[in-house]
Amino acid sequence: MDNQQQLPPPGPTGHGDEVEVRILTPHIAQPHFPTMQVTGYGLSLAITLIAFAMVAYHWIGLDTLVTVLVVMAFIQGALQLGIFMHLREAKGTLWHLPVLALALFIGIGIVGFSMWIMLFKSGVS
Repeated sequence: MDNQQQLPPPGPTGHGDEVEVRILTPHIAQPHFPTMQVTGYGLSLAITLIAFAMVAYHWIGLDTLVTVLVVMAFIQGALQLGIFMHLREAKGTLWHLPVLALALFIGIGIVGFSMWIMLFKSGVS
């Protein structure tokens, strides 16, 4: 037998231990203030308050209001995906696209069918 102590291989072994250890390692010291997250929170809050005010105070007509709210919802969704979900920070984000497409498909389906049910509720009862 060899008397030298065997060192673990430098790369991943495939057992998942090194990945779990890296993920579970606490990051206690943050070297900088999270300005991006605070800015994103402020922008999300501003978009929400503007949308609420547009609906509550009838600033614009109904047809235009729905279009503006949908555009604002997509802007806020992109903002939250980029800042809070760190979509743009990962390396090799190509695998995110099918997952996002499926989530978008499910979300549009839920919203679309909910609106469809609400529009035709008088004919159902």
